[in-house]
Amino acid sequence: MADDEKNMTIDQVAELAYVSRSVVSRVLNDHPNVSDEARERVLEVIEEHNYRPNSMARSLATDRSYELSILTPRRGEESLANGYWPLLYSGIFEQCLERGYFVSLSMVSPQMKDKIRDRAGDQRFDGFIFITREVTEIVEDTFQDRNLPMVLIGDDPAWEDLLSIDIDNVEGGYKAGAHLCSLGYDDIGVLMGNPHLKETEDRREGFAAALDDSGRTVAEEHIATGDFSQESGYDAITRWVERDTVPDALFCMSDTMAMGALLALHEAGLRVPDDVALVGFDGLPSSRYTVPPLTTVRQPVYEKGQVAVDILVDKIEDTDTSTDYEELAPELVVRQSCGANAA
Repeated sequence: MADDEKNMTIDQVAELAYVSRSVVSRVLNDHPNVSDEARERVLEVIEEHNYRPNSMARSLATDRSYELSILTPRRGEESLANGYWPLLYSGIFEQCLERGYFVSLSMVSPQMKDKIRDRAGDQRFDGFIFITREVTEIVEDTFQDRNLPMVLIGDDPAWEDLLSIDIDNVEGGYKAGAHLCSLGYDDIGVLMGNPHLKETEDRREGFAAALDDSGRTVAEEHIATGDFSQESGYDAITRWVERDTVPDALFCMSDTMAMGALLALHEAGLRVPDDVALVGFDGLPSSRYTVPPLTTVRQPVYEKGQVAVDILVDKIEDTDTSTDYEELAPELVVRQSCGANAA
């Protein structure tokens, strides 16, 4: 390749194609507002000279950096060991690739507020995705009054005007509770997730409503709190075994907690579902490979990441959208751990 072709600028492409640089920019970004004739001339010049726009030129042409900042809570070992997070990140990364954006993923904690303030003013980012209320409570003072494109994956009632995407957690909790009740279980327990998060509150609300509709209640000794990790599921069952208070059926508010519960039950000599029926939540790909395969309330984790990117990029690119909050539907996936599909 000749040096002049390797260093070709967007202005030179425009000159050779007899169009303005803004038309070249629209062609590069697949914008519909370009005539077929002009688009064809620009593409011919690009192909003939093997033109590849660098990120700086692209940014100058569109007044955008084409980079998104993803802020996620600090989870320690659970950040990648928990199957939920890689699945969510994959949805985000793939959709960013599809929409032509780079992505920067960073964990945040309350100790990083000064650095977060710097990031809010960093013009390198066209928009921000916050993952869970844990993040919005850290960044709220810095971001809430800034006119920046932002999307939350999760729900934060205190930040009413923030674009967000989540699932119907109340309905998901209801599906889990109603399914266990329909199978005839009376002594039903619940292993909750992080009590600070609204998804935990909503799943418990739906679960409790299902039991109430069936004339059942949950005994206080059969309510435990975890943090969505495998370890917390294991620890909760271990404590119940020590107290001889293991319920006949159990709703775990995440598949990872259910996997920890499965191991603890196995070590205690309790069979699933013969001695204890189990229902998880999330529908992680790994849930079908547990022993026995896990009944779960599937939420579209991967799709949540995709939709969050679409909402944010549409906002950045001023695409018409009336969506302030999008809610995806959960789905009950019945396998062997609940006793319904024992064969």
